[in-house]
Amino acid sequence: MVDQGAVGNPLFNDNRMKLGIMAFNCSHGSTATTAPGTWPMTWPDNVALAQMADAAGFEALLPVGRWKGYPGSTNFNNRTFESFTWAAGLGALTRRIAVLATVHAPLIHPVTAAKQAVTIDHISGGRFVMNLVVGWNKVEFEMFGAEWRGHDRRYEYAAEWLDLARRLWSEEAAFDYAGEFFHGKALWSQPKPLQCPLPTMNAGSSPTGQRFSASHCDMNFAMLRQKDPASDKVQIAQLKAMAAELGRRSQCWIHAYVVCRPTEKEARDYLDFYVRERGDWEAARHMLRVFGQQSETLDKASLEAFQFHFIAGHGAYPLVGTPATIVADMDRLSAMGVDGILLSWVDYLGEGRQWIREVLPLMEQAGQRRPFPRAG
Repeated sequence: MVDQGAVGNPLFNDNRMKLGIMAFNCSHGSTATTAPGTWPMTWPDNVALAQMADAAGFEALLPVGRWKGYPGSTNFNNRTFESFTWAAGLGALTRRIAVLATVHAPLIHPVTAAKQAVTIDHISGGRFVMNLVVGWNKVEFEMFGAEWRGHDRRYEYAAEWLDLARRLWSEEAAFDYAGEFFHGKALWSQPKPLQCPLPTMNAGSSPTGQRFSASHCDMNFAMLRQKDPASDKVQIAQLKAMAAELGRRSQCWIHAYVVCRPTEKEARDYLDFYVRERGDWEAARHMLRVFGQQSETLDKASLEAFQFHFIAGHGAYPLVGTPATIVADMDRLSAMGVDGILLSWVDYLGEGRQWIREVLPLMEQAGQRRPFPRAG
């Protein structure tokens, strides 16, 4: 459990539906499309979006850990900012919002990552969160010459990785470490993080991944199967029950792609345009082939059906409609047990402004969020 003490990480506030923005450290963000207005991914735009979300009271900024793009007409996610340095930069340029870094455990040594995490925690004044992932894209591991382990074995490695990092964050005296994967003498790190312990997120959605997340992390970033609302609710309930059995309390966050328009028809028409007419189906097929082989999150039938969602928003949950219907959808998600939503759009800046102007006030009226003083 996170003891917030003197710091105030907004991820632990009492808003019923927390909000974040994700994947804007990557070209095209989460949408594999050639539609006009897709995210070009420049540093000035990253800063503008982060500061806009910060001023509006959003809780989180989450980067994707990506090292290589996907084949296809968009060269999807070909340009990316590395997540630790990205988080440090945005942590220094924001005031309230939590900044996360996505860490591939097998690609960064825990002694290095622990020091980087503490540095960002101090830069941000206690607003850092580590999103620890085990990796599923083998071609990225081949760039590093890193060992490619079996699915369950990756989580065993991550558990030891996190244990070592947490000892560095908490123990004052130097210690030797002799684990299965890591060995070191007189390990030591100062300063300690401002948050004690430093909070962590994990995106494990396979049965093994969910067990890891429930056992070790404060937040689970879940991919809902979207077969029906009842099964989604069961998926979330199982995750939280696993954490409760271990005496832990775990938040459940999801990713949602947003298409908000004045009418339902306009929203559906635009979604069809940027997915069916301008979508990069080659990139979607490649992502699903690799994801299905390595993640063990979705079965083959679900993967085929998910092609549309992967183009629309990297397999995320659809929030498509008018401001009022989107807020109603979020009420249903909250009732399922979702604690927070990480948003993405085709046009992050333009559609993000629309969300703040048109959706956020309705969320406050619906009791999903406390009123927040916004400029202008």
